Amino acid sequence: MKIGLRIPGAAGQMPFSEFCAWCKKNGFEAIDIGQITNEVVEAATGAGLTIGTADLPGTRDLISLNSAKVKAGAEAAKSAISAAAENGISIMFCVFVPDDASLGRAKNYEIWKENFPAVAEFAAEKGVSIAVEGWPGGGPEYPALGCTPEMWRAMFADCPNGFGLNYDPSHLVRIGIDHERALDEFAHKVLHVHAKDTVFDQEALYLHGNLGPVFRNPRGFGEDWWRYTIPGDGVVDWLKVVQRLEDESFDGIVSVELEDYRYWKDWPAQADGLRRSQSFLSNIVR
Repeated sequence: MKIGLRIPGAAGQMPFSEFCAWCKKNGFEAIDIGQITNEVVEAATGAGLTIGTADLPGTRDLISLNSAKVKAGAEAAKSAISAAAENGISIMFCVFVPDDASLGRAKNYEIWKENFPAVAEFAAEKGVSIAVEGWPGGGPEYPALGCTPEMWRAMFADCPNGFGLNYDPSHLVRIGIDHERALDEFAHKVLHVHAKDTVFDQEALYLHGNLGPVFRNPRGFGEDWWRYTIPGDGVVDWLKVVQRLEDESFDGIVSVELEDYRYWKDWPAQADGLRRSQSFLSNIVR
């Protein structure tokens, strides 16, 4: 396995080649990118980094009742998949947030089932796999598809080729799903891992439960009774996670996704969070 990272916000303010050099100097071996361009690929590989994933465009449009949007989404996705294949990038990252959340999860799943498998099949033909992250989407609807074992079972039955998981236990933890059991069931589908944790605040739970605070805004990256944190500072047992992945012969990338308000104010704070994450994971990932 390799330790990688997803690019945090402030890193976008510096030249990408400079950020890649910083990553390599600080022990990271891989980087997840957004759009695939020659400049981005050359900067990453030139710094000695593996490209872990590239973002897959078009997924929102693929979950739409508008045929023009579906066509545009499929074209955008296939174009990015072709670019990935041409540049030796084997995994595309996505979330499935539907075009119209008001349709409900069941209806939006039927739309997904009609439109997405052909894109995944195209990816498989190109030697590329698509990894969905189980982010549930924003409240109060939490409309994103592919964030629960119930839906994963259906998705992998309806779309068996070119499609797998970006395993991020922080999302499972926050919505009350046993992340270790989910990994046991779906370890064979894991293509990529996001290293992010979740912590709960018992005082906040006492004050307002899971409804959130009334008289102030919740802290960033959470709803106060829960929040995301760097790996090792939450409830996830990362040693168990890595050992289970090893049991499945996973040899991919464990990628730090920095979403922790304590390490977000500016680039020095984000750099500190990334270093702390890498230091923690380096004792576990091998």
